[in-house]
Amino acid sequence: MLTVFIYLMIFVGVTVALYQVYEVNYNINFANDLKLSDADKAHLSELAQKAEVAKRGDASAFNQAVARIFGSELDPHIVLRAFSEEKLSTYAIPLVRRRKRLENGREASLCHLPRRNIRVLMISLVIVNSMLAQFLGGMSIFTLLYPATSPAFTWLNSPAILMLLTFLLIAVSHGISRFDMYRHDLYQIGELMRQAPEGRPLQGQSA
Repeated sequence: MLTVFIYLMIFVGVTVALYQVYEVNYNINFANDLKLSDADKAHLSELAQKAEVAKRGDASAFNQAVARIFGSELDPHIVLRAFSEEKLSTYAIPLVRRRKRLENGREASLCHLPRRNIRVLMISLVIVNSMLAQFLGGMSIFTLLYPATSPAFTWLNSPAILMLLTFLLIAVSHGISRFDMYRHDLYQIGELMRQAPEGRPLQGQSA
């Protein structure tokens, strides 16, 4: 009975690993705004509305909202530029999602923001982990008929070990996807701030 349960969990693990590849792609392309808390969604909506008024000439309400939400260190012109993009997911959503990081001013400095986009690498790692999970699942069946005889690979004959490794890969993929979202947000914020006139991403502070 225990063996049947282990093989069932291996099957579940492989399925989850495959789903993670889809989930990462969906989150990047379609569900970026769904990764906001209710408070952040309210801030995003408020800033978007006030940005429209600011574009027409009266930026006082927008500037006040920026100071309240992000702190006094962040230049409102940068935030307005973010909300001037056709897609809010480009700059505005990363800004709002990482607003607590920006409040203290540290991540609002260019020297603390990444300059390289490593999203392709992160997604590739998730795909590789998924392929490894499929390999482990396949080996759990293959070794029933053809057990590994080499001392270095006898662990492949243990379904319990294969199950644990499969779920370890799932946990690693989850961590990679979370780190990717965090780092990519900071990268996008850095790209936005590098567009600042005269290279001044902060009010009264040079990078």
